[in-house]
Amino acid sequence: MTFGTRESSRYSGIPVTLFLLQGAENPTADVPLGPYAFCDGETAIVRAGITYQPWPIKHSDLSHDGTLDKSDITVSLALGSPLDALFLAYPPSQVVNLTIFEGHIGDAVTPENFPATWMGRAVGGGYEDNELHLSGVPVSTSLKQPGLRRNYQIGCPHVLYGSQCLANKAAATVSRAVASVDRNKITMAATLGATYGQYIGGLVQWANSTTGQKELRTISAVHPAGLIITIRGAGRGLAAGTVLSISRGCNHQMSGCNLHVNSVGGGPNIQNYGGQPFIPLENPLSLKNQFY
Repeated sequence: MTFGTRESSRYSGIPVTLFLLQGAENPTADVPLGPYAFCDGETAIVRAGITYQPWPIKHSDLSHDGTLDKSDITVSLALGSPLDALFLAYPPSQVVNLTIFEGHIGDAVTPENFPATWMGRAVGGGYEDNELHLSGVPVSTSLKQPGLRRNYQIGCPHVLYGSQCLANKAAATVSRAVASVDRNKITMAATLGATYGQYIGGLVQWANSTTGQKELRTISAVHPAGLIITIRGAGRGLAAGTVLSISRGCNHQMSGCNLHVNSVGGGPNIQNYGGQPFIPLENPLSLKNQFY
């Protein structure tokens, strides 16, 4: 039978759901994330070369009412899968795509008989009652974002090292070896130098010593002498001797932009500053600007 025939039948349908989680395609990733494939059936199912192993797993109700208001879902699965460590304490650094397929036992496992009924991203996880609960948002979520991103503001709204910022990330990155790790505090073998304060709000990246996958964290503090940095989130896969790539941050003001080098023509990156630093503090009616 076909998927449509099974769906319209009163008695012959034996529904089964497939769950696929894997990292978004990234050519620069050394080790891809996943795939992690599960099904709620009793036997393994192979679809498009990926084996979906039986596992206690389910998802919340799907909405097909034509709006985006109720498209978010929650996937719940029993503990004991490789996903437990992946979302423990801190979500993965890579984007995790989540795809749900639906079909029927007894049908040939083809894209037509097992179509995708939901596609999106797994953005977070929580643990409750011996279950892992994954929060999923659909690919259509981006349609909810407002069209106007830049406001009339003094600060720069550009994403640091992004396509509009154009700051040279390689020129602002140094390598340091880990001496020791204490939770989210990393002691390095060498100091960041006299300008260690510029790394606050920057990025630190390393290869997970267990999986080899890249981990990325934000630097929340740099301690005196520049030997210790505090990161936001758990230092997963960190060990003594791990090599860190540490990139400077930016205060999104003109003073911070001048410290970065432009990735195209060199020189200070101030030409790409996205704010409006010369907003007048007094309007023509001599009324004080209450916002600045």
